[in-house]
Amino acid sequence: MPGPNDHPLNRKATSREQVSRIDRSYFHQLSPLQHRRRWLIGAAVAFGIGWCAWGAIDVPRHHSPGPVATVHAKWENDCNACHVPLSPIKDNTWLTTANTRREMEAKCEACHRAASHHPLQVAAEVGSCASCHADHRGRSNDLVRVADHSCTDCHANIAAHRIASADVAPSGVTTPITRFDNEHHPPFASLASDPGTVKFSHGRHMRAGLTFASASDHPEDRKLKPYTRRAAQVWTYGLLAEKDRGRYLPAGGHDDDLVQLSCNSCHEFASTAAPEDLRTVSSLLTASSPGAYALPVDFDRHCAACHVLPYDGTAVPEGGVAAADTALERTAAGPRSEHFVPHGLDAAGLRRFLESTFLEEALEGNQDLLNTRIKTTSPLPAVRTKAVPDETLRKAIVDRVRAARTFVQGTCDKCHTLDATSIPSDGSLLEEAEAEALVSTNWFRVLPSKVPDVWLSKARFDHHPHRSYDCRLCHAAAYPDDPAAEGTGITSYGSPLDNEVVMIAGRESCTQCHAPSRFDAATRTTVGGARFDCVECHGYHGLGPHGPH
Repeated sequence: MPGPNDHPLNRKATSREQVSRIDRSYFHQLSPLQHRRRWLIGAAVAFGIGWCAWGAIDVPRHHSPGPVATVHAKWENDCNACHVPLSPIKDNTWLTTANTRREMEAKCEACHRAASHHPLQVAAEVGSCASCHADHRGRSNDLVRVADHSCTDCHANIAAHRIASADVAPSGVTTPITRFDNEHHPPFASLASDPGTVKFSHGRHMRAGLTFASASDHPEDRKLKPYTRRAAQVWTYGLLAEKDRGRYLPAGGHDDDLVQLSCNSCHEFASTAAPEDLRTVSSLLTASSPGAYALPVDFDRHCAACHVLPYDGTAVPEGGVAAADTALERTAAGPRSEHFVPHGLDAAGLRRFLESTFLEEALEGNQDLLNTRIKTTSPLPAVRTKAVPDETLRKAIVDRVRAARTFVQGTCDKCHTLDATSIPSDGSLLEEAEAEALVSTNWFRVLPSKVPDVWLSKARFDHHPHRSYDCRLCHAAAYPDDPAAEGTGITSYGSPLDNEVVMIAGRESCTQCHAPSRFDAATRTTVGGARFDCVECHGYHGLGPHGPH
């Protein structure tokens, strides 16, 4: 009877039987892995041959992904002008070393002497030139328009990416900045407060008739003379001098119409102002593109039409400003120009103006005084100083100078911040005793206006592409009667001065357009769509906010 080991399934195969199962010609056939390897080797050889053939036929496209920018077109066919053989041009590759980066930076700095971005930046974190400024993207490629991540990599947590230094004070802005919108970008720091010292009311100057009261409540006010002291006084174009009326009177207007100023009555741009109206401006304003910012307000051009500067309360002649014509002209038949103080005099200049004015009046009133030398400092022995013999006249001149100084101080104080000052007796036109008497009088000086030519000191702005928009969309605070001014800190003509309120709305007025394009269901229009990347408004490399794009 057969045992359990005799079953065919349990019987162990002999070595002869095992050898017979192996194909003895297996080494003559390729395995699937060998097949794939041969195909890869063939493809690599074919690609290499094709690459070399392409390089021989189309050299420019073979060695670069596209044409260089226009500013680099001169070196289109000279790769070594910007590249170092076998060295990466960027600093984020595994082949990058300190030597390769130094070589590449030297290539760029041969033409571009760029300053550091900030004195507190960590040098090791600053990318190489090509890491931010990628070329070979076409002739029209703007090399300055870098990707946002070049900025937000640090500004998302700026406190962690700056060094501590006792010599440089860090910026107070530590808010994370990751994109431009109302949630991820801080308010504009330049608009936190108004640094100016000029006392002014936009609300009053934007109302018809330049008054807080309604003209319809005071119909007789149109007949008032300009300097009649009435709280409800209104201005009409007929009260302006002829030379100013033509500039302010709108087309089709009449002399009896109430004066209605607009933003461009005072805020003029170089692109619209006549050449003779252009004036000296700061270097920051000069470096900006034409029409980007308004020219500084000038008293003689924008204020003197309504605000003359008399030196006493009875100086304004009949007919007001229209009769005066100008504060600086002298005409034989017209009013005396001495009735008005030139704008911009310092304390010494004001004293000299008042002294010369009253001395001239004294000489005109007494012809005998014309033959008497009042004062001379000539060293010639033949010329001697002679005093005016009339002590009463000399005292009257001193008293009038003092009174006029007080009156002018009150006039200046209406618009400017004043500070007490003293001036020496040297340069006075009066005798030594009278000059010393006037020195004891407290004089004043007008503090600098400090009105910025450019408000956004850390960003770049250009009014020219925004010229089609209504001014009140961004400057609603200048229109206190407009419902849009609610919440700006100005009560509807409740305070005559609004100079402590910044008239620029800030980022909220920008993000309405400078945002991703989207459909607004409420207005059924497309909103946004304007560029909102970092370099749209900000400069780099020490160029400040007004460097070129």
